[in-house]
Amino acid sequence: MISRDEIAQQNQDKIVIYTRNTSWTQPEGYRIHRDVQVLKEKCERVGYQVSRVYMEPSSESHEKRREVLKQMLKDAAEGLFGVVVVWDVYTLSPDGEELQQIESELARYGVEICSVLEPFDTSTEEGVRVFEYICKLLNTRHLRLAAMQEIPLSQVARWLIEDENKKGGELDAELCETARRPA
Repeated sequence: MISRDEIAQQNQDKIVIYTRNTSWTQPEGYRIHRDVQVLKEKCERVGYQVSRVYMEPSSESHEKRREVLKQMLKDAAEGLFGVVVVWDVYTLSPDGEELQQIESELARYGVEICSVLEPFDTSTEEGVRVFEYICKLLNTRHLRLAAMQEIPLSQVARWLIEDENKKGGELDAELCETARRPA
């Protein structure tokens, strides 16, 4: 008989996709099927096989929207996969605190989050800091500025970390409205 730990070890290389409508104003299922197709293609191009897709087709109610996420977290606890691929961090949650809770729970189960638009690697100290800053940025004006200029939050987080390091730990810098993405 195979133990639960052995099953979890076998499934560490399995990848799942999580996607949902990220706007209350989008029609049900809007953009989700295209996101899944693109994410699957990206995974397969680098040699990974997607074992399951978790789709939240509507953002109509908080409880309804979270049912698929709850199932994914339950499956993660069972050790059924090792990586969750998302389009961007907003897919999991637009709230930084909730996003950190989701990441912490997945990390407890040995599951990594991989975002196509927000590169970070939480297996490194720098990646953890970048992810923490992304979560902080989700509830600030930096999000609006970054979105307007199509700058990934992970890049804004890295700039803030660099600025903090230059100032010896004092993080009081604000991005100005005219900040531009470097060439």
